[in-house]
Amino acid sequence: MELIYPINFVGHDSWIQSGYNPRLSHGDVITRDGEIIGTWRAIDYDPDDEFSGGTFEFTAFGEDPIKFVESFSSIDARMSRGFALSTLTRIIKEWYESNNPEIS
Repeated sequence: MELIYPINFVGHDSWIQSGYNPRLSHGDVITRDGEIIGTWRAIDYDPDDEFSGGTFEFTAFGEDPIKFVESFSSIDARMSRGFALSTLTRIIKEWYESNNPEIS
């Protein structure tokens, strides 16, 4: 698996290609160096309604509560879903780097 971004959402592309199948709406969050730092999931959306909103969640590895959330207004609108994922990625990256100053 090629990890090209500083923060990678494993399984995200498969979820989109499946038509937002709820069984595929989760995966690991991995750094470019291959460190698993948590999990992601998409919830509160209707895969049969292209205008359905939803939420991305991030849970840090070894923690129970959800650490970060970001909502999107339309599952099938790349701008809405992409902006939410981009925002969540930035938040995770900032959190990760602040907890690991040796990698910044």
